[in-house]
Amino acid sequence: MTRVEDPVRVVLPRTLAVSLAAACTTQVEEHRWSAGNVEAACGVLTGGGAEVLLGALAERLDRCCPSSPGWVLLAPPATLGDEELQVAAAGVLAALGYLFFSIRQGDGRLWIGEETSSAKDGASFGGAGAQGLHIDAPNVQCVPEYTSLLVLRADPGGGGASLLGDLRAAVARLDEADRAALREPVFFEGQAECLCGVGAPRMPFPVLEDIQDGRPVWVRWAAKMIRDPRNAGRTAVLECFAAALETTVAVTLGRGQLLVVDQRRITHGRTALGHQQGLADGTRRWIMQAKATFDPAAPAHQTLNAAEAAVGRRGNA
Repeated sequence: MTRVEDPVRVVLPRTLAVSLAAACTTQVEEHRWSAGNVEAACGVLTGGGAEVLLGALAERLDRCCPSSPGWVLLAPPATLGDEELQVAAAGVLAALGYLFFSIRQGDGRLWIGEETSSAKDGASFGGAGAQGLHIDAPNVQCVPEYTSLLVLRADPGGGGASLLGDLRAAVARLDEADRAALREPVFFEGQAECLCGVGAPRMPFPVLEDIQDGRPVWVRWAAKMIRDPRNAGRTAVLECFAAALETTVAVTLGRGQLLVVDQRRITHGRTALGHQQGLADGTRRWIMQAKATFDPAAPAHQTLNAAEAAVGRRGNA
């Protein structure tokens, strides 16, 4: 069952977005956003005027709070230019950790992605077809903590809604026999080539990894694993997990909007794009992607720590 929502959009005020775009650039060092950019962004975010933004990020991405959704949809000013949007969005992600690109490209851009093309596999990033629920890079040693999608141009066909599924809720719906089967390091997904910042390939791998306090640290999932011939003989348990993950939220992203997903908790995918025939180059959907690590010293996590400390002090008073 898919639940279509008009989600809460956390507004990135124009003054803050412009300040981030003015203070930072798209410069990278190897595969990371440059240290100078991170420092400049954190200076803007902690210099006043960003309290509401940081509080909203902390609240919606709080891993210790069961009611926290594990994803957030941000709305920078859509009237900013494409590069300004990329820089401002990078500044927001710096509130969570260090940014990096995970797929090696010739030009070393922080944000990867280009206009939708019918030449691509429909289910791929940048394709026009539906895309099953998944986390990015489930088949590497260091799965990216956060993934993000930035829309520079919405689908003129009206499709391409982002789908979100709760991994931990799905795990809780399984019986212990299925959970035990998914802990076996015997599963495969795609390929792991030309990647940066994610460690070495890890295949095969367990779907459920490092159970702590009854919860998995990672759920290495991609719906296309069901069709991978290397997983033959394990299709039934993969289908069982896919069924447990069926309930999703669907959100349609407009120009400038930034979706940030905590991959330890939430999968993402999309519905098929709308009718693409006859759309000219330069008019089709254009969506970008960047990754971020979890850094406890980043501004949003510091905001959360301060709020929890304040609650503790009040409780002890």
